[in-house]
Amino acid sequence: MPLLPAEQFVSHPQHLSQFPAVKSQWQNPGDILSILMLVGGDIVQRAVAQLTGSGPFFVTPVAFSFGWVAYSINAVLSSVGTGRLMPDTDCPSILINAKNGYTRQNQSWALGRLLRDHQSNYDHLQRGLTASLYRTSPSKQTGRPTPDWVYYCSVAVIPLQISISIIPGVLYDDWAILSITVAGIALALATGALPQWRTEKWAARPLVSRDGQRKREVISLTRGNGSKDVIVIVSDSTGLRLEDLAAGRDVHSSFTVTITCILAILWIAHLLTMAGLRNHAWYSLAIGALGMVQNVIAAGARRSQGALGFHLERTSVIHGDKVLIRLPLWRA
Repeated sequence: MPLLPAEQFVSHPQHLSQFPAVKSQWQNPGDILSILMLVGGDIVQRAVAQLTGSGPFFVTPVAFSFGWVAYSINAVLSSVGTGRLMPDTDCPSILINAKNGYTRQNQSWALGRLLRDHQSNYDHLQRGLTASLYRTSPSKQTGRPTPDWVYYCSVAVIPLQISISIIPGVLYDDWAILSITVAGIALALATGALPQWRTEKWAARPLVSRDGQRKREVISLTRGNGSKDVIVIVSDSTGLRLEDLAAGRDVHSSFTVTITCILAILWIAHLLTMAGLRNHAWYSLAIGALGMVQNVIAAGARRSQGALGFHLERTSVIHGDKVLIRLPLWRA
């Protein structure tokens, strides 16, 4: 029987050389931060779209998170190309003018979310059609959202992120993480404060009376054929023209193009600075993860009509097993 070479029984140190690198990465995951900053840009855009206009002035409390660098680059492309900041609606729907029967595809993010988050007492039924009838409130302005739990949670996350970034400074005299966090929050708030966010989201003419004549708009909002829900909104000389809103009017601004380009450069500089972190990177990872959780909640959470910017008063709900329902308000 041939003898096996003795070197086969000797462990090779090079096989174990990767373990110190893996251990170092888990102790200080600085390299992964620069990669994470490039994912989740679409989530950031939806979070800003949801919260824009909710706060005072132009403050949009979307927290600093991993996706901001990716979003800033996409924002430059959109502003230079289509000129839009708002995302496309994620709830395909159609709007019908009850007066002339004209039908258009809804292009409004706000109206799409209004339909997506709508709930009725007949949602559990699998057949028939449910029509929910609303009137626009004359006491509250359309496009001025009412702050809700999503807004207040978003506001609370920002000081919490700053508090976490202070810990390495107090414990290890490392204030770099605080500086990077504050800079990221400032850039995030500056991006969300662009006036075009609010202007584009509510790009519609006001429904006002001219020459003393009363003006009325009655529209129906539904997902189309096969949908079991329809929202009917009656506006009497108050609010915005929802048909204009559904058209998704373009709002071009050279100011927005310039600022988005500047912000993209600053975000890239912020990314390079964060990539240079070599100590206590877990704190930055926790701050970014906390911001990402806030972004996901703000982008996807169901919200009330008032929090979405629509102040409606329900008048009645009609359900029928047949698809055709006669709506008396249409003839009013």
